[in-house]
Amino acid sequence: MSFFDKLDTVKYWANRFLWPTLFLIIGVVLLRMGLVPNIETLNNGETIEVKQNSQFLYASLFFIFASVVWFLFLFNIFRTALSYVIMAVLAAVSIGVLYWDYKIIQDKLVYDAAYDARDVEIRTRMYDIKNAELAYREMHGKYTANVDSLIDFIKNGEKMKILKVGAIPGRAIYPEERTMLYGPKDNRPLDNLMTEVEAARLAKMPQFFPDLKGFKRDTSYIPVMDALFKDERYIENRNKLGATLEFHPDSLKYVPFTKDLARIDTSSIERDELKIQTIRIQMTHPMQSKTTGDTSRFVYTIGALDENHLRENWK
Repeated sequence: MSFFDKLDTVKYWANRFLWPTLFLIIGVVLLRMGLVPNIETLNNGETIEVKQNSQFLYASLFFIFASVVWFLFLFNIFRTALSYVIMAVLAAVSIGVLYWDYKIIQDKLVYDAAYDARDVEIRTRMYDIKNAELAYREMHGKYTANVDSLIDFIKNGEKMKILKVGAIPGRAIYPEERTMLYGPKDNRPLDNLMTEVEAARLAKMPQFFPDLKGFKRDTSYIPVMDALFKDERYIENRNKLGATLEFHPDSLKYVPFTKDLARIDTSSIERDELKIQTIRIQMTHPMQSKTTGDTSRFVYTIGALDENHLRENWK
């Protein structure tokens, strides 16, 4: 037998067993997808095992069964009139199963993309709420649990802006400066460094020491929208989060893409006989968890009611 005859023989058997072998490979791949869970990483860095949809397991068993029947047919072990009918049915069902699996994967990809898009927008909106609350506390001395009051503050309120020029001298005030600031009868010790308030007052006086030359602190008030949400640095930081929705004050009360309401709660704790106000901001993802496979929905939290912080907690 010549080389070309051998090559033709190999091609013949390769073509003869191509499809049943392909079916067997598909079956094994689907079986692995159905039995081996995926490892998903949560927002807090924790990893969990997520089992695949059970349809993959059923589809894998079908393809393995179809490949076995096909091999039996090719080896003349199973070759009857009925076998031709069975092969035709298996071929038709195989096409349907492949399309079914394809749809499952595509639907999962679309769902995950929608889930992730909402995840980004929720984080960004909570970032906006947190900074609005900080500006509100700066002006009013407290947080607000009333979202409408917060929105009105953003639209109509003002934010303090301090112009800073020069550095505070790294020294205590001199006796002459103490007299200028607090009067001739004040005998407070001069063992603390000069404060920013003291430096600002001294710099405005007709006579001051040379190291205060050029020192300036001026306070002005500008609209919250201009001072915060139209600030270039704030916009840049917001864009880094990946959000696509533009900022609008009236939207702060809603979870993005829904009419679900954001939740803002305030409370207070005592530290060293001092009462400190606390705040907790929460939003719930509108879609079911894409990792756990159950009906739970992810809750995003910033801050806490029993602690004084505004840390993000995505766990």
